[in-house]
Order: sequence, then structure tokens, then C-alpha cells
Amino acid sequence: MPPSSPPRIVLVGPFFPYRGGIAHFNNRLAQAFAERCDVRMLSFHRQYPSLLFPGETQYEDTPWDLPGTPERIMDSVNPLAWKKAGDWLAAQQPDVVVLAHWIPFFVPAYLMMLRRMRNVLKAQGAPQPEVTLFLHNVHPHKPFPFTNPLMRALIGAADSYFTLSGHISDDLRALKPEARVLEAFHPVYDIFEDAVPAAEARQQLGLPDRPTLLFFGVIRRYKGLDLLVEALPKVRERVDVQLLVSGEFYEDEEEVKARVRELGLDAGLEPAVRFFPGYVPNEEVHLHFCASDLAVQPYRTATPSGVVQTAFYFGVPLVVSDLGVLAEMVPDGEAGYVVPPEDVDALADTIVRFFEGDQAKLIDGAKAQGDRYSWDALVDELLPFFTRSEPAPEPTA
Repeated sequence: MPPSSPPRIVLVGPFFPYRGGIAHFNNRLAQAFAERCDVRMLSFHRQYPSLLFPGETQYEDTPWDLPGTPERIMDSVNPLAWKKAGDWLAAQQPDVVVLAHWIPFFVPAYLMMLRRMRNVLKAQGAPQPEVTLFLHNVHPHKPFPFTNPLMRALIGAADSYFTLSGHISDDLRALKPEARVLEAFHPVYDIFEDAVPAAEARQQLGLPDRPTLLFFGVIRRYKGLDLLVEALPKVRERVDVQLLVSGEFYEDEEEVKARVRELGLDAGLEPAVRFFPGYVPNEEVHLHFCASDLAVQPYRTATPSGVVQTAFYFGVPLVVSDLGVLAEMVPDGEAGYVVPPEDVDALADTIVRFFEGDQAKLIDGAKAQGDRYSWDALVDELLPFFTRSEPAPEPTA
């Protein structure tokens, strides 16, 4: 690649019309890279077989202004598509291939695709690209068969790695101590509608104008909505607060709603828990965050969270579990609070502390975090790392 030529980067993973945090990250990263690089996108024709997908749909309608049309070749369960994807990759003559990883389910497809690409390029006498693995996590939230051997194989197939958390980097180095890894950061999501006053957002959502907590995103047990529901009666002894639950249930829906009824939190014309079940379209996300004073993530396990950076974009402080990666993202006492995981009393006391304390300081801190983490700044870190135009960071013990 001539020094003056922009690098050709192929990003591999879900893109629009797929929905969710991984696709949103890939979409926004492609936009940011396109300002300085030749960017290509390799996406899925079929991401999850319908039998394995617990939600209503894998797609969203809100369009994205992407730098080109993603090539939808990958199929998670069709080896013929893995070979075809490898051929397509080789035809792009990329300088860098970036693979987004979040669950081991996709590892066999990635491995065969990479093997095919490298074999084709070798037969052509063409240079091999840098293969960088973008690790959203190393260990999945839920047990997956053969996770360790699958991850060792995938990690062994890459040349370099970048993560959004020191804890994920540590997990990587436990499997490959000599890994060339860049610890980057999760930028704020600047893809949503402009903020509106809280009272206006609550009115549009049909909520009373009173202190509001937000639990946002796909609802699974590891995210701890049940813990927040258990904490709510103690909070309401001190603060007339309502909880806004915005997201699609993948599990535990009836269990959570039954517990809300048992605790009397749905009594009267103004229940204390308001459910907005289902995927929240991009054009409505701002209403849910702007209506809220405090976002709460009482997770049992965690990886880098787009919810945190969406909250910061709208200047909303957070309460998060002390699980390393979340604690890294939320400065305790500055932009929110960090609490022990699965400690209902500590969670309740901390929420009360927010409403009875210096809310203005934490709101200013959340806004400051939002101003700090831009997509351009992320590209500033990634480009030299991908192209090895400056020394790679030394692995730490």
C-alpha cells in the first residue's frame, strides 16, 4: 500500500437492516472510517436462525446513511456461504479486516471465511491483510458449548485485537498473553433525535411528570431488572419515583410482571412501573432517556454498554453494578454511582442518594462524559493501530 493511499478496511459483522447495539456500533464505525478510508462492509444474509432468536424481529426500519451497501453474504449456519464470504473478502484486496465478535456461535463461520480468504490470496500471490478481532467480550453472558476451544481458535486466527474495556483485554491475555491489543473506548451514540425537556418527553410517553428511573434495552435475567423491581418499594418510601422499563423481553417477562403486581407497584391510575415492551425505534429513543432522571443498570454480568453511552449523550447519570467494565465507563460520584452487584439494599439506597443529593453535579458529569468520547477520537486511535504506523502497545501483565 503506497504511503499516500488510504487504507482499505473491511468491517465484518451485522449492519443495517439488522438492529441492536452490535449493528449500531458497526454502522457508526463505518461512517466514521469512511471520512478517512476506503471502507467496505460484509454483513449477514442470515444472522440467527429463527429458531434461535428469542425476539420479534432481527431487523429495524430506521434507515442509516452508510458509506455504501453492506454485502450480505454471511450465513451463520451455511458453510457454502462461509466460503463465498471468504472469496468476496479476497476479491476486495483489503489492507485490514475487522471482525466484530460477541458470541461463540459465529466462530466456525469466521474461521472458515478467514481460511478461505487467506488461501485465495496466497494462491494469487497477493499480500495478506491485517486481521483484527474486535472483541465485545471474550466470555459470553450465557454458557455456550465449547466456548474456550472456540475462542482459542478465533483468537489464534487474528493478528491483533481491540477491546472497549481493560477487563476484556485481561480476558484476552489470559488466553493469549502476547496478544497485540489496543484498549479503546465506546463512543457516545450520536444517532438519535435531539433532546427535549423532561416534561415534554413524559407527556409524549403518557407518563406523569414526576421523578423517573429508566431501565432500557433487551431484557434478560443477567441485566437484573428483577433486582431493580425489588429495590423500588424501598426507594418509594423516600421518593415518589416511577420506573420506565423500555425494551423487548427475551426472558422472565411474566415473572417480572407478576412480582410487580405482588409488590403493589401497578396499583391505581398511576402505577409505579410503566412498561414499554418491544424494540424502541431510533426515532423514539430520545423520549425515553429525556423523560428519565437516572438510568439504572443492575447487571449481574456485563460487557461494554451502548446504554451507558446513550445515557451520556442525553446527559443522564447512571447507577451501574460494580462489574469492572461498567465501573470503567461510569466514574463513581461524578457521572453516576457504582454499586455492588445483586445488592438490592445498596441499589435502593444509592437511588435515593441521587434524588436527595446533588443531582446537578452528576448531570453535568454525565454531559462531560458525552462530550469526551467521539467517533472521530476512536478512529484516531484505531487507524495507526490497524496500519501499524506506530508501535503497538506492549501487553501488560
